[in-house]
Amino acid sequence: MSTFHVTMQFQADGPAVEGAWVDGEIALGRYRDWVGSHGSLDGVLIRLTEETTDGHVRVIRAWTKDHGEHQPSPAS
Repeated sequence: MSTFHVTMQFQADGPAVEGAWVDGEIALGRYRDWVGSHGSLDGVLIRLTEETTDGHVRVIRAWTKDHGEHQPSPAS
């Protein structure tokens, strides 16, 4: 079973606020909430990641004010 994490940093290498959920839809909703409430701030980075039971972490979505949303391509 995977765990989904939403992380928000207000500056690079700064402290982060994070939440974790086993339900990916709930995590996606929180990611969208944080983008809506904090995504226009300078320097903010908001990420939605999936961590598998073997410890592998995959970035699903990432947001910055300057670049908007980035969705990495799935691995082949």
